[in-house]
Amino acid sequence: MFDPDLHLLLDDSEIVTRIHLPRMTQTVRRESLEPVVQPDGKDEGTAIGYACCRRDAESGEYRLWYNSHRDLQYRLAVSRDGRTWKKQGFVFPDSTRARIDNLILVETAATVNEWFAGAKLVGAGYCNGFENENPAGLYLLRSMDGRNLELKTPGILPGVGDRSSLLYDDVNGEYLFFSRPGMSKLPGVKDGEPLRSRLAQLWKSRNLLDWDDCGVVLKPDDDDPPDTEIYGLQPFRCGRGFLGLLETYHREMERMDTQLIASDDGVAWRRVGDRKPVLPLGGEGAWDSHWTVPTFNPPIPDGDRLRVFYSGASTKHGSHSRHRRAIGLASMRREGWISLEAGRAEGVLVTNPLPLRKPMKLEVNVNCLTGFIKAEVIEAKGNCPNEPIPGHDGDASYVEFADAVRLPIRWGEKTVVEPVTAGACHLRFTMKQASLFSYRWTEA
Repeated sequence: MFDPDLHLLLDDSEIVTRIHLPRMTQTVRRESLEPVVQPDGKDEGTAIGYACCRRDAESGEYRLWYNSHRDLQYRLAVSRDGRTWKKQGFVFPDSTRARIDNLILVETAATVNEWFAGAKLVGAGYCNGFENENPAGLYLLRSMDGRNLELKTPGILPGVGDRSSLLYDDVNGEYLFFSRPGMSKLPGVKDGEPLRSRLAQLWKSRNLLDWDDCGVVLKPDDDDPPDTEIYGLQPFRCGRGFLGLLETYHREMERMDTQLIASDDGVAWRRVGDRKPVLPLGGEGAWDSHWTVPTFNPPIPDGDRLRVFYSGASTKHGSHSRHRRAIGLASMRREGWISLEAGRAEGVLVTNPLPLRKPMKLEVNVNCLTGFIKAEVIEAKGNCPNEPIPGHDGDASYVEFADAVRLPIRWGEKTVVEPVTAGACHLRFTMKQASLFSYRWTEA
């Protein structure tokens, strides 16, 4: 969700000083040791994996569109709690008989083409052909009832790869579509040659029909092992910019995990968290030991946590008809992807200058159940932070025994920081035995 007051701690770009505060990539918490949706072993075979999950805003019902690797037909499952699911059957009309292996559904914008008008959801899928012999490729979709799907012909973006994601950015009023470029787009690759390395390319649209090519936005680099490929990415709004779950394929091992990426504008993406997986593989022999990637949707808010539905597999990428895949459920602390960790030594963090032309308040996302955190407000004068503003020193804001996503900071009885002459301030956090995930600096 877009929130210009939220400050994440992904890197040091907004930090003046960081002492005894190593950065830690948080990993998701598995909410179930076994899959929450499994193939039936009959019509669905032994593998379901390409899925999209959304929570209906009116009913609160979770809806999961998933395909079977056996027949490439999409089906629907529904749940009230995200753990116990009831399968509903096919979602495309019998007349379509679409064989689809990737499907994404998102919000319907007011600017879409008239074919999508009135649809509860719109999206795209990669079709491997139909009985009426339309060519394989990307096709647009709509759902008028939020459950069943219709497919629009002809397709879009011919030659573009099959692993895709779609995001509607309501801040800029545009759709962002990420996929693999066609082979002709890759330097040095001739028509008909195999794709040597998977990359992520971006297209933008306001109406879903006319697409602007923004080029390749993420690819393996020298800090990756030689066999690394960018299999796909699932973007979402967070704070003032974007985060993404990056599907990282290790070609020689034929295994895939998920890392964290970030972008200020949705176009230029960077790797964060030292490229450590946020959705790591399960242990040896686990049902998700070879493959852990998110379903084709952003994490779903659930109170102070984000639910991450994911596709897991215990077989290698090239296992074909012997694949064993299912859908799992994990979660992450809200806005808690990266933390600064204070141990036995006192950690100190000083922020870049923040606005203080109007009355402001501070909230922190912190766990200091066995330690403490305190915050000072320092008027921004010159290059170096000075003494705290009177009444806003660290001891007045001391907090312990706390674990909260949005904890208001008080200086005695004060929750509001009044404007200062310079119109800006630094925040200086001091903490011990604590984890700081993010903070909000908001108009009071």
